[in-house]
Amino acid sequence: METEAFKAEIARLENVAAAYRAVFERERERADRLAVELLQAAAETAAANAWAARLEDEVADLRTGRQAGGATAGQAARRLGHLAAAIVGADRAARR
Repeated sequence: METEAFKAEIARLENVAAAYRAVFERERERADRLAVELLQAAAETAAANAWAARLEDEVADLRTGRQAGGATAGQAARRLGHLAAAIVGADRAARR
């Protein structure tokens, strides 16, 4: 009689262990997915920071008129147009 009770308890504990293992596996998969998302977000943030720094340099150049040989009004307008296009392109890429 006591042996049957032990066998039943062992079976119950095996079922509990299997349920915990299933939960563990699901959580491990979820953690792996989150780690990939975090790495992707970090890469996107680094790229956005680099892009922002480049745009800030462009704006500073336009404000101060820095350019090899000095900027003419036409050159400044073209650079401003390129800067606006770059901003629109970055905005479109960020929305994807």
